Amino acid sequence: MSEVSEALSPDSPVGHDRDSRLGLGDDSRLARYDDLLNACGDVDHPTPIVRLNHVMSNPDVALYVKCEWVNPFGSIKDRTAKWLIHGLLERGELEGKTLIEATSGNTGIALAAICQLIGVPMVATAPHVLSPEKTALLRAFGADVRFTSPDDDSGLHPMDQAFQLALRIMEANPGKYVMPNQYDNADNARAHYESTGPEIWRQTDGRIRYFIAGFGTCGTVVGTGRYLKEQNPDIKVIGVEPVRGHHISGLKNMEETAVPANLDRSVIDEVVHVDDEMTDECARRLYREEALMVGPSAAAIAAGAIRYLSEPGRSGVAVCIAPDSGQKATSYLNGILG
Repeated sequence: MSEVSEALSPDSPVGHDRDSRLGLGDDSRLARYDDLLNACGDVDHPTPIVRLNHVMSNPDVALYVKCEWVNPFGSIKDRTAKWLIHGLLERGELEGKTLIEATSGNTGIALAAICQLIGVPMVATAPHVLSPEKTALLRAFGADVRFTSPDDDSGLHPMDQAFQLALRIMEANPGKYVMPNQYDNADNARAHYESTGPEIWRQTDGRIRYFIAGFGTCGTVVGTGRYLKEQNPDIKVIGVEPVRGHHISGLKNMEETAVPANLDRSVIDEVVHVDDEMTDECARRLYREEALMVGPSAAAIAAGAIRYLSEPGRSGVAVCIAPDSGQKATSYLNGILG
């Protein structure tokens, strides 16, 4: 069991009582876990990578999608949340506090689920346009969801509005809350340096040449990219950034929002820009040609990967991240699939 899982296990001071003698014990080979958090992807039981066999036109490239919706709460942010809470526990910052976090859905959902497991209350602040699917999951896991005002005329990005709302709640109740702050917390990138990166390196037998991930909190692209470059400095790390004015949930254009402290541009070799139309078309093709159940951010990342890898001279093995599935975005799919 990893140190992260141990800190969050039912045997920890914040867990629940159990008699370990009655359990079967963890065995990743059998996909058997006495602790749900041990089902998060790691080197011993990675989330799958699946090759795109129809939508990738360059015959010299093998593009794989890393299907992160296989994590227990449905997204790559399960990894992030696990490490964020471990960091708070490790530093003694969580005891007696209510956790508060600004979220566009996935990190908040994972944090809320883990908070339920360890008995910590949580407040999630979110843009008022958050999808009903993600809102329902936040509430199902016990989070107190507070939305930004639809009348906010500050000109801030919706996620920046949610972050400011969280700060106002904290300032009004000194000492009550602790905020992990996924955007600026180094434990975010650490999660992917210690799990996602090593998984991909092993899954590709060290043959990976390109790694592609989206610009959001930037923990995935930076943490995974940093690990992979340490194994082979020739690996290209490609960031996928939506254009200004986009409507791609989970991704951010860095010119229209606060730049996360996690963004270390020295890790990123090139940036590919995608728009809503590219994303929607890629989503349709991934469903209808590859039968991959992707969400909008995954479609955007795949679209960026395909654009980049289709350029002359690209060859070898590539892996792109699919942060979550379309199960959390059925309203989006209804709008684009017809």
